[in-house]
Formats: sequence, structure tokens, C-alpha cells
Amino acid sequence: MSGKNSVWGVVGKGFKIYLRYIHKFFLYMTFPVFGQLLGLVLIFVPVYYLQGAIPELSSKYEFFSDPSRIMALVLIAILPGLILLLSAFWKYLVAYSALNSMTQSALVSGKIYDFPAHNSIVNKNIWNFLIIWLVLSMLAILSLSPLFALICGILMIFFIPVFQIFTFEQDKNGFECIKRSFELVKKDLGKVLGILLILSIFLFVLSIVATILSSNYIDADKYLSGYSNLILGLQPLVNLNKEFAQYAEYGINFQITTEMISALILLSATGFIVWGYTLPLRSVCWTLWYKKNSNTGSEKKAKKSSKKQLDPEILRRANLDDDEEV
Repeated sequence: MSGKNSVWGVVGKGFKIYLRYIHKFFLYMTFPVFGQLLGLVLIFVPVYYLQGAIPELSSKYEFFSDPSRIMALVLIAILPGLILLLSAFWKYLVAYSALNSMTQSALVSGKIYDFPAHNSIVNKNIWNFLIIWLVLSMLAILSLSPLFALICGILMIFFIPVFQIFTFEQDKNGFECIKRSFELVKKDLGKVLGILLILSIFLFVLSIVATILSSNYIDADKYLSGYSNLILGLQPLVNLNKEFAQYAEYGINFQITTEMISALILLSATGFIVWGYTLPLRSVCWTLWYKKNSNTGSEKKAKKSSKKQLDPEILRRANLDDDEEV
């Protein structure tokens, strides 16, 4: 297929917009991405040091002989990291809507204005936003079961543009957004699968390259072995290694090691960074697809619709004249 409305046309324009405004997108995604990673560090580091210090504290000070006080100490120690993690995680969820508004702003005005104006779309419709995430979260949990994995995976495809609908059709409630998403994808499923395939291949290749580069410059076991030991000491992993040990007499010598856990932590962190910083690319592509499938009538009507869909506050800040061509 060729042309602006084709799979390659949408993806190509998506990459063009993403690269043009990459500095803005990177700036916007830095706190949601690295805030979560730093929050996890600020949780695991105190736990790592406390698990070694608590036995000594308990023996020296009677105050720490009470388990409830030890728990309180741990909670106080991890509280800053927990607050940072939850704050960054919330910003990450908000980005699924705000990035669509930023794309619209780029299309209409050629600029991306201050971030709070784009975030305000979620604040105005917070309950509908939470309903959508609740439904998606339930699907994600159900997908962990082999019985529901396939059907949940298929449903997630039909819900891909749900945040575009939430952003641009603010008269709809959360359930109406989900229904509308299903209807739009059903009408253009082939193109949706094509765009999804291209983006998935790109993300897979980029993640592999990023992981190889990071592993060449970071000795994961050197920096993460202490925390890997802490994770390895968790009872489920201890029991799992005991199960593996039973098969040693059959020549199967497999154990989960600190090296494996360190490599997994590095791989997960690298993959998360790649996934987070490319979220704007995916949002741009799906916004472009949505706009091609949601607008009806002439090109002129579509342009007017594009301007109407832009949040009034963002439009005001852009100082756009009502007669300016989109």
C-alpha cells in the first residue's frame, strides 16, 4: 500500500513528527521513565542495607527487638522512593493521553506548548481515565493466565486507540471510549495490525541494540550482585533452586544465579527506558491513524474538526487565528 493513509504512510509521518519534536518528547518522558527507576533504587537500596543492619540493631538496642518497629523503620526508609515511584508512574499513565494532545498541537500549530496544558485533559476527566486504566489492568492481569492470554491479547489490540478517543472525544465516558475503540479498530483491523507489526519490530530491534550497548559498558554483576543476592534470597527463588537441585542426579545442573538476576535487571531497565522514550512515537502513530479513521467528510471539514479537537487552553496559548489553515 502507498499513500498518506497507508500503513507506511502513517508510520513514516509518525517517525517524522517524533524526530522533529524528539527533544520535547524526551524532556516530557524523562521524569516518568527515570523517576520510576530511581524510585525503585531508593526502595531497594535501603532494604539492602537494612537487611544486613537489622540483626545488629536488634541485638544492641531493645527498641528494635519488636518486629512492628522494624517494619516501621523499613517503611520510613523506603517512603521517599515509594512516593517518587508512584508519582512517576502516574505521570507515565497520564502521558498516554497528553502525548496525543501534543501530537495534535504539533499538527495544528507546528509547535508543542507547555506540558501542564496537555496534562489538564486527564485532570478534567479523571474518573473516565481511571475507568479505562482499570479495564486495561484487569485484562493485563487476566492475560497472565494461559486460559485467557490469547483472548486478552486480541482484546488489547482492539483497545489500542482508546486514549486517542479519550483525548479527542471528551464527551464520551470511559466505557463509551472502549466501545468506540473496538468499533474503529474493527473497521480497519488490517492497517492496525500492519502498524503494530512495524512498531513492534522496531522496538524489538532497538531494545536488542540498547541492551548490547549497555551490557558492553556496564558490568551488571559487579554493580548489582548485592541486590541480586537479596532477590535470590527470597523464598520463592530459594524453593525453585531446591526443585532444580533434585534433577542434578539426571545431569541437569541448573540454578538461578546472581549473574542471571543481574543480567535480567539490566535487561529490564534497558527495555523499560527504550519502551518509555518511544511511547511518544507510538502515540503519534496511533493519533495519526485515529484522525484518518475518525474524521468524515471533506478534507476541509477534517481540518476544522482537528482544530476543534484541540483543547481550548492549548489553542489559546498557541495564539491561533480561527481562520488559520490546519
